[in-house]
Amino acid sequence: MAGVYPMIFRQCAGKRRYLSYVLGDPVTREAVIIDPSVGVLASAMSFLADRGMSLRYVLLTHLPEHELETILQKLRATGPRIVAHESTEYQGVDLRLRDNDVVYFGEETVRVLHTPGQMPCAVTYWWGDRLFTGETLLATGPGVCQQGGNIAQQWRSINDKLLTFPDEYLVFPGRESRKRRVACIAEFRSTLQRKSIRSGTPFQKAKLQDPPDPAGSDGNPTHTTSCSLVGA
Repeated sequence: MAGVYPMIFRQCAGKRRYLSYVLGDPVTREAVIIDPSVGVLASAMSFLADRGMSLRYVLLTHLPEHELETILQKLRATGPRIVAHESTEYQGVDLRLRDNDVVYFGEETVRVLHTPGQMPCAVTYWWGDRLFTGETLLATGPGVCQQGGNIAQQWRSINDKLLTFPDEYLVFPGRESRKRRVACIAEFRSTLQRKSIRSGTPFQKAKLQDPPDPAGSDGNPTHTTSCSLVGA
């Protein structure tokens, strides 16, 4: 259809089954990378260069591993800004975000959902019908808690925030799990209900209403009273 541009999206697999993501605005040619890992950054940058795109932000879902910090600093020196939750202990961050903040890259937006538990600073990035959950929720279940993590809090984040999305929403995790790299909300809801039946413990079903639209009809994010607009 004339005038309609397909979104630019790439899932990249790295060492130790880590997964990174490239999101791009086809109109302005601006892009972001979510959780770049060692071994995929070069291919991700090549992917952007081949399409004439510029990297504006690096979005972190949790505290980066030590071996990644040097790479992030080199990347930061070339222009992109490093983004993470305000509670992160990583000192190489340019923008510290809160729950419900919105990040702009070109005409695209990503909303930040603070989903603590796996780590206190863990976040999920919401783009269209896709949730980039980092280590909070893998394709086969919750990730392992690390560095101040709390499993009970992690389950609350999954149930109270992630499971409020419609069944068809896709979950793109930060690491491959049992050879799976993507799942949908319906799978997790069904799995939790089955476990509840087996254990005899009532499953606290999350509210299933549609989540707020990340952008209003005029292209501006809704519910902005308590959130910041980054890159607007």
